[in-house]
Amino acid sequence: MNLVLFDDAINHVCRISRITDNPCGHALLVGVGGSGKQSLARLASFINTLDLLQILVNQSYGMDALKLDLQEFYKKAVIKPGTGQAFLMTDGQIANEKFLVYINDMLSSGVIPDLFSREEYDGLLGGVRNAAKASGYADDRDGHFAFFIDKFRRNLHYILCHSPVGDDFRIRGRKFPALISCTVVDEFMAWPRDALDGVARRFLIDLVTGGNFQDEDTLGVVAANMAEVHLSIEGANKRYLELERRNNYCTPKSFLELISFYMKMLTSKQADVLQNCERLEKGLAIMEQVQSKVEGLKEDLKITMVQVEEKKAATAVLIEQVTKASAVAAEEKAAADIEAEKTNKLASDAAALQKEADGELSEAMPAMEAAAEAVNCLDKMSIGELKGFGKPPPECVDVCACAAFLLKNEKKRMEWKAAQKMMANPAAFIDEVKAFNANEIPENTLKECDALIALPFFNYDTMKSKSTAAANLANWAINCVKYHKIYVKVAPLMAKVEEATRTKNEAEASLAIVLAKVAAIEEECAKLDKKLNGAVAEKERVEAQAASCLEKLGLAERLVNGLADEYKRWTKTVAELKDLTQKLIGNSLLASAFVGYISPFSMTFRLGLWKEQWTADIKERGIPITDGIDPLKVLATDADMAGWQNEGLPSDRISLENAAVVTSCSRWPLMIDPQLQGVKWIKQRLGEDLTILQFTMNNWLKKVIACIQMGNQLLIEAVGQEIDAILEPVLSRAVIKRGRTAMIIKIGGEEIDYDPKFQLYMQCKLPNPHYRPEIAAQCTIINFIVTPEGLEDQILAMVVNVEKPELEQKKQELVRQQNEYMVTLSQLEAALLSQLSEADPATILDNIPLIEGLEKTKATSKEIGEQVKAAQITEVEINTSRELYRPVAAEGSMLFFLIIQLCFIEHMYQYSLDSFVNFLYKAIDRTETTEDLEERTKRLIVMIRMTIFRWVNRGLFERHKLILCALLTFKLLQKGALSEEFNPAHFNFLLRAPMAVGAENPLAEWLPSKNWNLVLKLSDLEEFDNFSSNMEKDAPTRFKEWFNEVAPEDVKLPLDWKRLDSQPFQKLLVLRALRPDRCCSAMADWIRVALPNGRDYMDCDGSLSFAAILENSFEDSTTTTPIFFILSPGADPVKEVEAMGRRLIQLQLGTNYWNVAMGQGQDVIAMAKLDIGHREGHWVMLQNIHLMPGWCKELEKKLDVFAAENSHVNFRLFLSADPSKGIPIGILERSIKLTNEPPQGMLANLRRSFALFSKEDFEDRDAKVKSILFAMCHFHALMLERKKFGPMGYNMMYPFSAGDLRDSAQVLYNYLEGSSAVKIPWDDLRYLFGDIMYGGHIVDDWDRRMSQKYLLYFLRDELLDEIDMIPYAEGKLSWPSPQPAGHDKYLEHIESMPAESPLFFGMHPNAEINFRTTQCNQVFEMLTSLVGGGGGGEGDEGDAMSPMALAQMVCDDILEEVGEKKFPTDDVGRGMSDEEKGPYQFVFLQECEYMNGLLYEMVKGLSELRLGFKGELTMSEVMEDMAKCLYSERLPVWWVKLGFASTRPLRSWRISLQERYQQLDDWINDPLNIPKVVDISKLFNPQSFLTAIKQLCCQNQGLELDRLQVFTEVTKKEPKQIESISKDGAFVCGMYLEGARWDMAQNSLEDSKPKEMFTAMPVVLCKAGTVSDKVDKNSFVCPVYCVPTRRPYFVFPAQLRTKAPPEKWVLAGVAMILDVGL
Repeated sequence: MNLVLFDDAINHVCRISRITDNPCGHALLVGVGGSGKQSLARLASFINTLDLLQILVNQSYGMDALKLDLQEFYKKAVIKPGTGQAFLMTDGQIANEKFLVYINDMLSSGVIPDLFSREEYDGLLGGVRNAAKASGYADDRDGHFAFFIDKFRRNLHYILCHSPVGDDFRIRGRKFPALISCTVVDEFMAWPRDALDGVARRFLIDLVTGGNFQDEDTLGVVAANMAEVHLSIEGANKRYLELERRNNYCTPKSFLELISFYMKMLTSKQADVLQNCERLEKGLAIMEQVQSKVEGLKEDLKITMVQVEEKKAATAVLIEQVTKASAVAAEEKAAADIEAEKTNKLASDAAALQKEADGELSEAMPAMEAAAEAVNCLDKMSIGELKGFGKPPPECVDVCACAAFLLKNEKKRMEWKAAQKMMANPAAFIDEVKAFNANEIPENTLKECDALIALPFFNYDTMKSKSTAAANLANWAINCVKYHKIYVKVAPLMAKVEEATRTKNEAEASLAIVLAKVAAIEEECAKLDKKLNGAVAEKERVEAQAASCLEKLGLAERLVNGLADEYKRWTKTVAELKDLTQKLIGNSLLASAFVGYISPFSMTFRLGLWKEQWTADIKERGIPITDGIDPLKVLATDADMAGWQNEGLPSDRISLENAAVVTSCSRWPLMIDPQLQGVKWIKQRLGEDLTILQFTMNNWLKKVIACIQMGNQLLIEAVGQEIDAILEPVLSRAVIKRGRTAMIIKIGGEEIDYDPKFQLYMQCKLPNPHYRPEIAAQCTIINFIVTPEGLEDQILAMVVNVEKPELEQKKQELVRQQNEYMVTLSQLEAALLSQLSEADPATILDNIPLIEGLEKTKATSKEIGEQVKAAQITEVEINTSRELYRPVAAEGSMLFFLIIQLCFIEHMYQYSLDSFVNFLYKAIDRTETTEDLEERTKRLIVMIRMTIFRWVNRGLFERHKLILCALLTFKLLQKGALSEEFNPAHFNFLLRAPMAVGAENPLAEWLPSKNWNLVLKLSDLEEFDNFSSNMEKDAPTRFKEWFNEVAPEDVKLPLDWKRLDSQPFQKLLVLRALRPDRCCSAMADWIRVALPNGRDYMDCDGSLSFAAILENSFEDSTTTTPIFFILSPGADPVKEVEAMGRRLIQLQLGTNYWNVAMGQGQDVIAMAKLDIGHREGHWVMLQNIHLMPGWCKELEKKLDVFAAENSHVNFRLFLSADPSKGIPIGILERSIKLTNEPPQGMLANLRRSFALFSKEDFEDRDAKVKSILFAMCHFHALMLERKKFGPMGYNMMYPFSAGDLRDSAQVLYNYLEGSSAVKIPWDDLRYLFGDIMYGGHIVDDWDRRMSQKYLLYFLRDELLDEIDMIPYAEGKLSWPSPQPAGHDKYLEHIESMPAESPLFFGMHPNAEINFRTTQCNQVFEMLTSLVGGGGGGEGDEGDAMSPMALAQMVCDDILEEVGEKKFPTDDVGRGMSDEEKGPYQFVFLQECEYMNGLLYEMVKGLSELRLGFKGELTMSEVMEDMAKCLYSERLPVWWVKLGFASTRPLRSWRISLQERYQQLDDWINDPLNIPKVVDISKLFNPQSFLTAIKQLCCQNQGLELDRLQVFTEVTKKEPKQIESISKDGAFVCGMYLEGARWDMAQNSLEDSKPKEMFTAMPVVLCKAGTVSDKVDKNSFVCPVYCVPTRRPYFVFPAQLRTKAPPEKWVLAGVAMILDVGL
């Protein structure tokens, strides 16, 4: 290991060594990845002579594999070798949290249950028995086991390297306490500046020794700059997280990579510069040499021309002599030719005769050869055998006789004895046979032989059976005779041949004499020719020399003149390169930092880092650097960038920077690329050489291994936030060298060959992934997210390609040519320099191909240069035409970046660039055509804006639609596209609503202090500087009146501020400060006016039914674009899908339509149906896919396969799910998202409700039905919209849907259409609608009562004439029901609806203050997070306490408040007799018990937490949650369970707790008497006190408890005015009226005062009475609840007097609340 041991590193090594040197010493090394934990742990282990143990995690590594490894570790630590072992483990190896169960046991006791079986333990313990005995352990199994465990704990030292990032470390430390309690924690902090500087100096010293740095001073400043760069990233990471909510990490490993990359880059760059400089200097030297040779060549040429003339004259004389001699030789040659012709004739005749004789002899030769072969077969033995026959066969005798005829010329046949005598000497006989001359055989001998040969036995085969010798002699005789007969014929011919040969030889002798004479003459001629040739050659040489000189002179001039421009440029370049050699130190330093650190950041951060911080620091330290240097130019040439663009890379700056990093970085690039721009470029760049895979594919690891072994390029797509641990060696490049060249890498425990050519690319589709520091250290994370400028250029190309395809085609061709020209020019320049520098100066003028090549290169370069100039002119013309569409492209880019922010407020709002582009094209197609280009551009902008808005808006929940409209309007305002001028300060105030701090409120009587603080901050704005003083001093009454208006946005402000009506955006600021509850409504009105066609955006799809929206969206769907229904309560899109399917494809379930409700076991069915639909073109509906988040990943994978395979054209997929982060982004991005949520606002809801009924169907209905149907639509809108009022609207939320209205309408048709009754059965209809259709949803009785009261108001005879649709408004607002008319008239009437107000619901205008204020805060909080803005102006938070410090302070305060408090309930109980203990005493005793239980839990939990803060107790999850609650002002869980019902924050809750304790404390001092007035809001269980009243009544009057109820009488007294307890019940207080107020003078309910949300009730007398069915029309039965959230904290129904109809208060949501938090 190449380590630099700076002080911190030495401290860590010493610390780890000390820890692991102790018995049972275990270390927990905490630090971000890449900080050196593992390296120093290895070094410390080596120092302590510990063997290092590690586990190798692979895909299949699980508990069983860990168990096997641990077994081996135990054996190594105890048995063999039984020495010290260090078990090093990283958090990345914890593939399963269950691993830590074993580790926890191992650390705490050393005993892991079931690690070994009993039999295995027996074997192990047997191996340590002797050692155990020697160590003094008992010689039994327990003793041996104790020794085994003790030795293991002494010898094995566990070292866990864990990152503190994220929650894993904290959670694991809590779940597995031994990780903390049994280890010593060594925390690795970020490297300090001096450590960074020292490490850099240590590694960079090689650059000094290598000559790259001039001296060590340069080394020092470069090292210091590297440290500064590294530290600057820490701050940048924090700002990046704050401003853009993106995490980035900088680790020491990143710093080491920076050093390594810098050394490599500087060395390479300086070498390249040196090489280029040498090549240029050589080229310049050659050109100078050629230039100096030109004059010398001219002088040489003059001398050479004189020599040429002399040689010409001498050559002419020689030519004449040679001509005469050649004539004589020709005559002699002719005579010789005649003689040669004769001789040749004789030779040819002789040859013919010879050929004829040879042909005849060729027939005889086989016979002669056969005879010779027969003789060769004779041997002494066979002859001796033949000779030895006493009585030979007659045939043998005849054969011998024939031989005797031939050999001895016998006259008669030889007898056998004579024959024996002839063969007496076998050897001599054989020699005689061999020497026989077959050419000469006498005629009589021949006859005798023919007679014998003619005998039938006279042949080899027959005679062989008699005697071998006789057979061979017979064969010899036959062939000799045969040869002789042929030879006799040929002999005369041979004589002729001999004669002809003799004549030919004589002729050849005569010819030789003639030829000798000719040769002598020719020799003389040859001498003359040679002399002549020499003269001619000399003449030609001189002439060639002259020509060469001329040519060289021409070439030299061509070379010098042709490269004159290059000479000047190269001379300048050489000077620049020599200067650059030193400046490369700074240039490379900046570029290295750029590659190492810059790529995760956005453009703004990048510029701030390299341009402002790093470059400035380099210059400040005096490091040589080129002025105005751009790191992109250092990393890539113009030709490189042109090539990337030709490969499909966008041309914007950040894309080029990313490409430069990808092609330069030494770590594997990991691209954050949700728009797939980077991955498309990589694919096009590498083409077929690229292997592509995803982790979801089968056998992906095998493909990775194959690529590593083969040295291929690998792209892993769709990487998540975690990368499989098995790839850890690949990511960290843990390559091991074997021998000189072999390289291996271990993956999953297996060693595989590593090819250095292997290249890995990774791509992540997530828009904002959070990668661990370890991954950031191993990979170069590159932010490839598309930029607005880059996307604008791309959209411009798309728009022009559709609008003016020929123009865009020309532009693209031009860009391609320009890029190719740049690449070609660069290549030509390099080729020119290379050819010139590599040429031999001595022979360069002889190298014609070289000079011609240089000229051609120069000509091509010049031609391309001219083409570039022409292309640039053309480009300007094309760009001018294209720029006319620039506003359209800017609009598209703005819209895309607007919509992709929406995912920050809801995970379901995911939109891909491909989907966006798809709808962009649709918008272009839908735009009305016109010849006027300017008008066409405007129409395109309008259509694109509306199309994209509608596409996105349909998939948003209603609460987020205003945010989308506001974002769009704000963007246009910032661009200056609206009539109002954008003011950043105004905009910031609207978003952030900053408040002044510590100011006194002079208008506290009617204006809350919070609003006054906002007004003071508003007055800091230039245009509002007098606003606060006007409010306070000039017209406080008029401002109060404006403040109390129901809709102040529609009312002019006092004084000169009425001018803000003409500046509505500025009026929004006033509303934001004074009336935030009306701000959203006012902003919506402003958007309608300020945004072009703003009403269409605010009311988008408002008049369309969901079925119409679905059908419209279906037109945009494709086989690869599913429709995704984002569900909300009550929404069920299945009916609409099926209805649409029946119209479009004759849909039939199970035939061409499949509907699968997802759940356990449905995944297989869903996949099967998907396959069928994909093949057959069916519709598939998958409902509630959020229930199976794991399977959703498989669904995404399946959809990718379908897209690749091309589904059937009719295939459509419909998905539905509740909002869930478990749904993959890939599914959401490709889908058309729809919500089926009721729209916001009465008008929008009424439009949508009425749109459920088609015009044709509505027109056919009876007038009564129309009126009732309209009333039901209005009722439906009320029921839906009332939800927004929260608990005042409903005690519970109900899933009312369009289906309820549709079904109610069908019941109405069935009930009235066929009925002949004149009178309408209102009671029946009210029952059907209120108790069945809508009432079927309603659970709470009070909500049911409210629903019934609405129907009672609307469904009555007056409806058929005219009724005010706004109940009990009492003239404040009116909207009559329409007269029965046509469909269009009803639509007109709907549009005439007054501005929305709570009065529509029968509620007081105050009812909307809470929900609208909350809505305002939520909307602007979201807008602030999406749009951004300046500081809040709420003071400096630099000194703010940390959350845990704040929690500790609160913990101490609460313990101080409650630590000693406890009621002695047992003593008090025993102190009263049974007679004295009445119902009230039991209630208060019970309350004291409740209080004691709560206080005990509080003290116990807080005491433990205090110990946890001090470090004396391990923080448990419960304690941690309690701490979070304390600093976030929330109640801990157990306090809520044991405490009283409350919605208060913690601070206010503590005050309430003290008040409750005080009331109980007052009672416990006098337990026999209850307080005169009981504050029931301070009781844990107020129902028990009311029950006590009834119990007392039972005791006194002898009534049954279940027949009693509590009746209330409101007094006109305050608690202090009550002098004694009630004799008939009990006086109570602590009730607050919500939704109305109590008029003390009239002693009845009245409307609330403006802005008065709660009214304190006077003392109320509660007494018991019998239940009565009699209804008092002057009494309102008012529900009483413990807290403002109402249900489930119902207490009892109270009776309040009223002059208005009780129904009014029912619809107003009036109730009494005990604890309102005031």
